[in-house]
Amino acid sequence: MLRQSIARAVRYNSTVAKTAPRPLSNAYVNHLETRWEKLPKEDQTALIDELKARMELPWQELTAGEKKAAYYISFGEWGPRKPLYAPGEKSKIFWGTVAGLVAGVGLFATIRSMAPDAPITMDKEWQQKSDEYLKSKNANPFTGYSQIQ
Repeated sequence: MLRQSIARAVRYNSTVAKTAPRPLSNAYVNHLETRWEKLPKEDQTALIDELKARMELPWQELTAGEKKAAYYISFGEWGPRKPLYAPGEKSKIFWGTVAGLVAGVGLFATIRSMAPDAPITMDKEWQQKSDEYLKSKNANPFTGYSQIQ
């Protein structure tokens, strides 16, 4: 206890304490996460500079609002850390993708059902007869002549 009061007295009498910036008002730093995007750039930079000056002091001297504001400015979801998708948009994207895939498969099945039958040359008997003909003519003996698929 005595050690803390001596430390406060030394701190109070030091030149840092006399030139240290005053605490920022609660109205200025509270609920910063709701107001940050709407603040003009000049106000944002001014607030950042004032918080930097306050953070040079021991952190015990910062108010809870200043600590929250400093944390939000350093690690909050704004600028490059802002999420790409708002809540609920991911499910819309997922269901839109699923609907697109289902529509594509349905369209493919519809077109495929209207397609004519396979040509006669794709029958197994036709391919076997083609193999026999190629054997009789000794066609392409190096790479093979099988037509059966």
